[in-house]
Amino acid sequence: MEDSEKKIDGKYPMRIAERRFKGILMWQCEAEEFETMETRADDIWICTSPRSGTTMTIELVYLIQTLDFDTANNVQLEVRVPFLDCKDDRFPYYKGKKTIDEMKSPRMIKTHLHHFLLPEQLRKGKGRIIYMYRNPKYSVISLFKLFKWTHQLDEGENMFGRFFDSFVDGKAYACPWPQHVLGYWEKKYEPQVLFLRFEDVVKDMPAAIRRIATFLGRTITDNDVADIAEHCSIDKMRNNEEVNYSYWQDIGYVDFKPEESHFINKGQPGTWHETLTPEQNAKMDKLIKEVEDAGVTVVHT
Repeated sequence: MEDSEKKIDGKYPMRIAERRFKGILMWQCEAEEFETMETRADDIWICTSPRSGTTMTIELVYLIQTLDFDTANNVQLEVRVPFLDCKDDRFPYYKGKKTIDEMKSPRMIKTHLHHFLLPEQLRKGKGRIIYMYRNPKYSVISLFKLFKWTHQLDEGENMFGRFFDSFVDGKAYACPWPQHVLGYWEKKYEPQVLFLRFEDVVKDMPAAIRRIATFLGRTITDNDVADIAEHCSIDKMRNNEEVNYSYWQDIGYVDFKPEESHFINKGQPGTWHETLTPEQNAKMDKLIKEVEDAGVTVVHT
């Protein structure tokens, strides 16, 4: 069992410690306990590769399942849908597996785990999985911006170049990206798995809402669809303190500067052209080809 930990940098006391488990870089968590974790038939697990529309997907699923807009507007998303694979008691919501074990059903759970690291019961069909993926050219840039903002990266020259290389080499957080996507893609025909593409959801959110509702067995009206789509629009979510992680400023994790620091980005197509060099773009195209050769369609802009 491969397992290592990276100590927290004293310069940034709120930096979350990292560990490597079974070859995958992740946050400090109880990874050894996940395989034998008890799941429930009515569980809903929102699984994504990082920076692939995770927060939007979770809020969509929460509202489709509950239609409880009052709670969505007044209770932190991480209380309603806790994050399994991070345990750090300095943060108000990263309490680990115990919190999830004690939740009332039906539970909604967020994770960036690769499919092979999920609880065995879930992999065998006890619970439902909603998976979202995205063109990695956007994910790598978004993840870099997030990690730079939260001081998760070592400073020095060519910060983005070093992070980009670790992403392409499969050594960055939750990588390798092709392995992450393909692990869920291989299960796409199983009835308890819904495989979504970020670009499709953003392009036609009402259609995505109806598709998720059908998967979850929920009956919703056209008015419900319109209300959920409005609530989950990127502009609305960027300004919603229950989902935009602005509380990170309150606990001293980040210096929140509205003009330059956002957990939720604009989600606009084509922005990778402003950041990636031709050489970096070519490397990304090789990663994308790995999943396309297996049948996964990636939206190119």
